[in-house]
Amino acid sequence: MADLFPFIASLLIGYVVGAFPTGFFVGKLWNVDVRRHGSGRTGGTNVLRSVGWVGFFLTGFGDIAKGAVGVLLCQLLFPKLYDAHALAALGAMLGHNYSLWIAMLAKPGPSAPHDPSPGGRIRRLAQISRGGAGVGTTGGAFLALFPPIVLIVIPVFVVILLVVRYASVASLALFTLGPLLMIYFAANGFVPWSYAWVLGICGVVVYLVHIPNIQRLRAGTEKRFGERLRDPRARDAQSKG
Repeated sequence: MADLFPFIASLLIGYVVGAFPTGFFVGKLWNVDVRRHGSGRTGGTNVLRSVGWVGFFLTGFGDIAKGAVGVLLCQLLFPKLYDAHALAALGAMLGHNYSLWIAMLAKPGPSAPHDPSPGGRIRRLAQISRGGAGVGTTGGAFLALFPPIVLIVIPVFVVILLVVRYASVASLALFTLGPLLMIYFAANGFVPWSYAWVLGICGVVVYLVHIPNIQRLRAGTEKRFGERLRDPRARDAQSKG
């Protein structure tokens, strides 16, 4: 059990740090609950749609920073356990996507459906704990783990985003290319295989989270990057009234 402790601790440290709901608190600076608008997520793209570019940059910086901090803490605590560092990155990504911090802050409406069965409670918890898609947080984590992978894929992400103007398309491309590159680096001995496995798992999670975006893309209803929502503060005020 003692041998497993660094790995379990790294996963939990990554989760706790990654679960900090940056976008939720940034939205509150504008008196907006971003969970009630757009996609209902607390990631940078939905913050941009809800409160604007300043909120987007604050959220992006915070999400990247918390991913990096979770990994750096584990590198400091367990300097030679590279597989544990990879688990910290996975924990940060999962924490950002499914944050118990948000679950504690969430106030679902009294008319929201409630299934008392264990499966229903898990689904309800997963729904109310939704954070962002985890793109920025995963990027920050791998910036601490292996900076070259981030420096390679970010220009690709930016170019795709500028060309198609869909953050979801750029994110999916990023998490297709990233794991493939990490497999190359692992196969050639530049990084442990755990880095490739973890980035691959993160890619699967990103694809699952983006299923609604893929459906909207197919239906032609996906909002383009930078497109603002209509007066979210007024809508929040109405819902409170």
